Amino acid sequence: MPAPHTSNDRDRLGLVVAVLALTAVLAATAAGCGGSKSAEEKWADSVCTNLGNWKSQVKQSTDDIAAKLRSPQQGTLAAMKADVQKLVDATQELAQNLNALGAPKTDSGAQAKQQLATLASNLQTTTDKAKQTLATVPESAGLTETAQKLAPLAPDLQSLAAESKSTVQSIEASSSDLKKGFEQADSCKQFR
Repeated sequence: MPAPHTSNDRDRLGLVVAVLALTAVLAATAAGCGGSKSAEEKWADSVCTNLGNWKSQVKQSTDDIAAKLRSPQQGTLAAMKADVQKLVDATQELAQNLNALGAPKTDSGAQAKQQLATLASNLQTTTDKAKQTLATVPESAGLTETAQKLAPLAPDLQSLAAESKSTVQSIEASSSDLKKGFEQADSCKQFR
């Protein structure tokens, strides 16, 4: 036979129900406050995510190439060529992703889209140059010859990294709405 409920049990049960109801109200309120992103923040987040992913790949590949040059081993040449190919692929992907982004629906949206199109064009030019440079390295090339042929790519990649940062800053400066979007997008913190 179940024990009879005391007034203390009812009070505790009432308290638990009240706490659960309050928690549900607070959760619903919190979800409604600041939970949605503006169109400008979403667009800025897409731009910065794509640029950040590319920047990470460039850093990883250039670090790998530098390490291979410091400590050459069997298969170093093929591995370096593979790293350069990763750079080429990442750069092409970034150019495609930037071109695919629609213009933000602001007064300065078309200008921002044009700035990204210019960056994408420069990315493609560097990619084409990297492919041509990579094709000039003979299979029988030694480490020194390979390094000499690939070395001119480093300044181009550094230039693109600087250009991507300045493009973000220029877009930010073009409109207060876009600036706010870039300031609010977590993925854009790396470009400040």
